[in-house]
Amino acid sequence: MKIFKIMVACLCAATFSVLKVNGQDTIVLKVLEENAPKYFNAPGMPRFSVIGKEREFYLGIGGYIRGSMSYDFGNPIGSPIYFVTSAIPMDAARGNGSLVQMSAASSNLFFNFVALPHTDNKVGAYIDFGFANGMDNYGFSLKAAYMTYRNFTIGYTTSLFTDGAAAAQTIDQQGPNAMTFLFNAVIDWQKNLGEHWKVGAGLEMPSVNATYGAYNYGVNQRLPDIPFYVQYGWKGGKGWLRLSGIIRDLQYHNAVVGENSSQLGMAVKLSGVSPLTDRLNLYSQTVFGKGIASYVQDLQGQGLDMVNVDGASGKMEGVEVVGSYLGLQYLINERLSASATFSEVKCFLPDNFQGEKDDLYKEGVYFVTNLIWKVSPVLTTGVEYLWGSRKNMDGTLHHNNRVQASLRVNF
Repeated sequence: MKIFKIMVACLCAATFSVLKVNGQDTIVLKVLEENAPKYFNAPGMPRFSVIGKEREFYLGIGGYIRGSMSYDFGNPIGSPIYFVTSAIPMDAARGNGSLVQMSAASSNLFFNFVALPHTDNKVGAYIDFGFANGMDNYGFSLKAAYMTYRNFTIGYTTSLFTDGAAAAQTIDQQGPNAMTFLFNAVIDWQKNLGEHWKVGAGLEMPSVNATYGAYNYGVNQRLPDIPFYVQYGWKGGKGWLRLSGIIRDLQYHNAVVGENSSQLGMAVKLSGVSPLTDRLNLYSQTVFGKGIASYVQDLQGQGLDMVNVDGASGKMEGVEVVGSYLGLQYLINERLSASATFSEVKCFLPDNFQGEKDDLYKEGVYFVTNLIWKVSPVLTTGVEYLWGSRKNMDGTLHHNNRVQASLRVNF
């Protein structure tokens, strides 16, 4: 009740404003933007704000209502908002070669709060809600909730190993299948070192998704994942190149020797955005690692962090992963843009792998091209074509096509 009274008092002392591109409220927009998440399908800036007395706090409230309609042909993916190539059916029943889907589940609502915005003790808070539950159901769900203070980010948001802004915009809410994109509980630190350099490191919630056997099983994890990066930027932050790494300790129980054991997971990644001209941007990422499948979009939930090796010894080993994508986005004019992205993921099982591998994921390919039109600051629409394929370890290969359109109203 006391907190509620404080909030009411703050609102009573506040003024309401519509954020503008020019004028005094540009400062408010910049402060809220600094506190907002940075990834390719993030909600964006709010249309309305609450400005506290003497500008000691800013509160932005916004979101969008987004509806989409899609048509799949080939081996349809049963999600109207996510085009996940690893979810392409490998044994679909005859007669299900096409699928029409409609959804408003990718709609969004967020709150962006900054206190003491023009001091060294600036504190930020951000909460983001979605309306999707899983791949194809509606539900009110938390997407992000974090706090920022000085150079620290604490809470639930994208992993520091995610360079989320290094991808072209897509109607598909999943994006490139090779992208290292994961929401996680984090304690991250990032700092600008002069005009061009930036560094970061973090401690993040570990989560292992492995394929266990009769002689081993999963246990509670003991150590956090440790991501880190160094980044060089240019053109006022419009272009950057980021070298990232991550170290993981993957714990499991070996029932043969009756004790816990672990595998070292680690990866390196190069990602960034290169402004080739004032209108043309190049987006790219390449990642190589072992025991890091949970961080790669197409491999999440596939049980490929670790697998069984050496027969009945109870030993496990990490799966090697290579993933890359390359995208171009061209700004035709201030309101119209076009983009195309090609992405590929490959997995390599250990030579001494033990188990049934016929239906295990081996390779995924993803291609998307679109045309996005910002009709006004409030209304955005677009059309998109996607093609994807999944190949299993036994050589089985299936593909899928999707044509889709969307309409989004921002508020």
